[in-house]
Amino acid sequence: MERRNVARTHGKPGSLPRIVAAALLAAALGPLTATVALAQTDIVLFKNGDRLTGEVKALDRGKISFDTPATGVIKLEWDDIDQLYSAMTFELILDNGEELYGTLAQSTTPGEIRLQTATETRNLPILDVVRMTPIKSTFIERIEMSVDAGYSLAKANDLVQTNFGYDFQYRAQKRQVSANFDSSISSSESDPSSTRVFTNLAYRRFLSKGNWDPFGLGQFERNDELGIDQRQSFGGGMSRWLRDTNASRISFGGGLVFSSEDEFGSTTTTTDTEALISMDLEWFRYDEPELDVSTQFNLYQRLSGSKEPRGNLDVNFRWEIFKDFFWGFSIYYSFEQQSDTEEPTTDYGSFTSLGWKF
Repeated sequence: MERRNVARTHGKPGSLPRIVAAALLAAALGPLTATVALAQTDIVLFKNGDRLTGEVKALDRGKISFDTPATGVIKLEWDDIDQLYSAMTFELILDNGEELYGTLAQSTTPGEIRLQTATETRNLPILDVVRMTPIKSTFIERIEMSVDAGYSLAKANDLVQTNFGYDFQYRAQKRQVSANFDSSISSSESDPSSTRVFTNLAYRRFLSKGNWDPFGLGQFERNDELGIDQRQSFGGGMSRWLRDTNASRISFGGGLVFSSEDEFGSTTTTTDTEALISMDLEWFRYDEPELDVSTQFNLYQRLSGSKEPRGNLDVNFRWEIFKDFFWGFSIYYSFEQQSDTEEPTTDYGSFTSLGWKF
């Protein structure tokens, strides 16, 4: 009789399907596991010799957001870092406005980043890099928001002041979208309630290095002290960075704005075409405690109608109390040239607030 050797599979019935399913699951999760592992292999070498492994989230305003499994997302001071390696692809903005894309290869020179682009390898002084964003960053990761609110009460004249502010910014490779809302209400025993509201929506398109960038804006304003029931403004122009470093930024721009305005007590709507000149100055210190100072000045010259100027100046100070929570102090000044009396009307004030950046 012929004896045949038969291979047998030991185990419970159904073991083979489970083995196949496990193999398929492992194959499906393999690329995901590799991606997660890659994201956690960015290496930071500090000037004091320390080393940190994790994932670079972004670099902005002299601080790098770095994610590690043990600490979560932490902020590292850019000038404390000696070298940075990553296999991820980044968008880099230099202090001269140049945009570069590539991975961060290992360098042997202290204080230097070796950028590997698609066509060349460039060795960059680390402090020449003012912004850095992973190309894979999601929409949410590119958003920065903050809210602040304040309240004050003076017993002498029962003066009550409340204020609220909200800032939103989204920055992609070639564009930036921002929205700002500021409001304040004050009332006292002897004076009626006074409201000040200002909303600004802006879009900026980034062109090649050293060029002027186009922008568009939309604004809504109400100011009881200036006699403005409501004013809507829409327009655009060109702007450019005069300075963009890890400690400060200066931006200058100009354009045309079309506005419509309703004054208190008037039944007619006034429309104007205005020339706009604007300047933004930002200064930030990232040593503890973190300090951020921003100044914005806008001057509007009416080209039609009354042909009278108007303008506004805003100065904001922010001191970080602890992580992402800050104390703020703001000063504002606005002026209008009245067409009927030819006398300037001004509104100015200051307030303090507590806020959260997220």
